[in-house]
Amino acid sequence: MLLALVACGGPPVDPRPAARPSDMPQAAGPIVQAPQDMSKQTCPEGQDLIGDLEWIPADARVAGLFDLGDPGVDEAAAELARASATTPGMPVVAALGLGFLGTQLQILRRQLRDAGLTPRELLLLHDPGGAVVWIVRVRCDLAVLQATLARAWGVTSRTTAAGPLAEPDPARGFPHDVVFLADDRLALVPAGAGGKLRRWLEGQAGPPDLGDRRRSETPGQALARLEPAPIRVVLAGRGLLAGDAASAPRTLRAWPARVALDATPP
Repeated sequence: MLLALVACGGPPVDPRPAARPSDMPQAAGPIVQAPQDMSKQTCPEGQDLIGDLEWIPADARVAGLFDLGDPGVDEAAAELARASATTPGMPVVAALGLGFLGTQLQILRRQLRDAGLTPRELLLLHDPGGAVVWIVRVRCDLAVLQATLARAWGVTSRTTAAGPLAEPDPARGFPHDVVFLADDRLALVPAGAGGKLRRWLEGQAGPPDLGDRRRSETPGQALARLEPAPIRVVLAGRGLLAGDAASAPRTLRAWPARVALDATPP
């Protein structure tokens, strides 16, 4: 009798779960995304230009623009360093600020290569106290860029009230703080001076008053008007010549075999 009841029972039940029809809506729920691993991502190689120069602080003592795509830029830097100390009539500030330019440029270009950065232009600034600032433009996701610089330079990024900043590990010997500025600009400044120099770079200092109700053009304006050369430099403020008061900017352009000292603009 028991066997008969079993034989007459319903069809056997498939223990596997029923398949969901293709047109049945999925159950609502949070979408969980795995965190991105930045440890292996790199910035795209791009020949980025500095772009607009109007933002350069008006009280910068030195402003120089280097065309890293010009094959003669390294030789031009060496020639400018030599000429700054030997050319008659060369402003005093040129000898003080540009005397080791060739060596500085070689070191900085190696550091950029270590990080896989390939900017087309490099900007040099000196603040009123003589602090040296190097600036490039890097169009890259900030998190990817920070991870890239951490691997290459041993810097640690943090966010401050003024903006992101990366500081070096003393054990690695990297000599710069890295300041992340607006418009994809990246500033390399002396270690420990990142906060102070960010305030200077983002400030709005006015051009020097020449005393006769005229205003000098700013270093950024003077640099922008110069004709192309591997290196273009503006020397501004006091100390252009021994005993000088504040005066309009002077300009230099450098090639591998010569340096041109331009006339003071009207």
